[in-house]
Amino acid sequence: MAASALLAILAFTDSVSDAALSARLGSSVIVVFVHPSRGAATIHSLCGGHLLALAIGSVFALLFFTPRVPSYLESQSLVHDAGLAAAVGILILVMALTDTEHPPAAGTVFAMATRPWDLEIVVVIIAAAVILAGFRTILGRRLKDLL
Repeated sequence: MAASALLAILAFTDSVSDAALSARLGSSVIVVFVHPSRGAATIHSLCGGHLLALAIGSVFALLFFTPRVPSYLESQSLVHDAGLAAAVGILILVMALTDTEHPPAAGTVFAMATRPWDLEIVVVIIAAAVILAGFRTILGRRLKDLL
């Protein structure tokens, strides 16, 4: 079943050019299918974590890729790295406050903040979370912790 869920997610991504994004979504598949009884595997955490990551990552993408900023950040890599760390840190704080902890979402915020904002990527991440939530809902109580 986990392979089916990952295949459904990969159908929405170009696994070569978006390999990092695919890996982050694949991590969500592992959380849901290997540790389904943990809080991070709930639909609330899965969808909430990725949606928060999309929102925070989008804000940082819009900041990092406005005119003149990319050329400045190229010469100031420490500032850029601090901004990426801040994006992940803010996500962790917001997930903790909203009880939507889903560790793979940290990769989502990072993926969003390191590229210009793109509606297609947003749709892919939302679709992947919905597909995985659908598998989680359908399989429900049949899922057992593997470790």
